[in-house]
Amino acid sequence: MNAEESLNQPGTQDSVSGAAANLVQALTEWQQAAAGGGEAQRELAASREALERLVQRFEGQLGEEREQRRALAGQLTSLAGALDRLVSHLQGLSQLMADVLERMAEQPPAPASRTQEASFLPGGEGVTVALVAVPGFQALMDIQKALAGLSEVAGASVERFQEAESRILLQLSAPITATEIAAAIHGATGHAAAIEEARPEALSLRLKIVPVS
Repeated sequence: MNAEESLNQPGTQDSVSGAAANLVQALTEWQQAAAGGGEAQRELAASREALERLVQRFEGQLGEEREQRRALAGQLTSLAGALDRLVSHLQGLSQLMADVLERMAEQPPAPASRTQEASFLPGGEGVTVALVAVPGFQALMDIQKALAGLSEVAGASVERFQEAESRILLQLSAPITATEIAAAIHGATGHAAAIEEARPEALSLRLKIVPVS
């Protein structure tokens, strides 16, 4: 490191400035002591002016460095405040997410959506129930009795029975679904009734009697 680089180091500038000021003062005193010395006096005056300029330069640099330090300290303070606010915001967001997850865990699962089954409605000529694979006449009578016993049914009459196929006409007093009709047959007779076609808008239902092992 050369002499100029050493003088530019922040740690040495104050001491250099002070030494230069002392030197200026010493030269001033020599100048006063050498009054009437002619050439020596002029040299001392020139040296004094050069040193004064050097002192002013160092003082200016020190002032600029102090201003830069103050500005940097202000920026660091602002940055620290912004970081504190960011940390507080993130902590609040984390707590909010924890509360939301806790409430979601406490909520019961939503029931599975089911398609609403259309019902057969009272009125008109009645609901025609076609039965396929009826195991016999007695089974048909049991089925008719089971259907007539439903609270939604005002009457059940057999219209046809031939080659294991039959047709029963239901007069309804309240709405009822195909599933409820099939369940009533199985519950009362023990015969399973599979729904092959259900058309409430046409008042038509087709069931197949399935053997139960």
